[in-house]
Amino acid sequence: MKKMVKSANDSCVNLQPKKPDAIVRLLIFLTNKTSNYFWGIADILSNKFDKFAEIYEKSIGSKYKMEYETFGLSQDKKVLHIGCGAYPMTEITLAKLFGIEVTGIDKNPRAVKLAEEFIHKYKLDDKINIEHGDGVNYPANKFDVIIISSCSYPKVKILHHIFKSAKKHSIIIVRELDIATDGILECIDSHKDIILEKRIHHPAPILLLTGWDAFFLIKR
Repeated sequence: MKKMVKSANDSCVNLQPKKPDAIVRLLIFLTNKTSNYFWGIADILSNKFDKFAEIYEKSIGSKYKMEYETFGLSQDKKVLHIGCGAYPMTEITLAKLFGIEVTGIDKNPRAVKLAEEFIHKYKLDDKINIEHGDGVNYPANKFDVIIISSCSYPKVKILHHIFKSAKKHSIIIVRELDIATDGILECIDSHKDIILEKRIHHPAPILLLTGWDAFFLIKR
């Protein structure tokens, strides 16, 4: 059976993804684990050391800035970020560069504590709110924009929850490793009111073998 994914003009693109065999599934699993460890360590180092944070913001933060400019986010949007981590780069970029108020959540209590301390230390409390929360059940219907981190897990369960509970006309930005996007596309296709508007590819940063894609979605 052919797989179809909707585009913004309601046309469909034929996708015929092959079911990955055991070796491919293992490779994707190990790559995801390695990537999550990498980003977790980068978050903690950025949280603790200003010089590392500066390098981190110039590299990864610049890619996030490009995403937000491409997707046209504005100050009047109420934003939720799922999977903020110990160094909430998404929140910092939105607050510093765009003046947007954003709520970041993470299900790791230690990451939440470190992120809260960092936000308070650099006096960003008026723009950034950090909470302990899980993307599989967090109330999403009060936000205009929902950003789902590539490190958030379980990704498909989170997507199903957000796609169902987000309010109409909301923007949903999903980040995922470029080797693991088939599941994202299948999930999008299973929700007829979720429209794929744009897709941006980011090449792999130093020390990682894979880049990531950012999907810009609209809930009709």
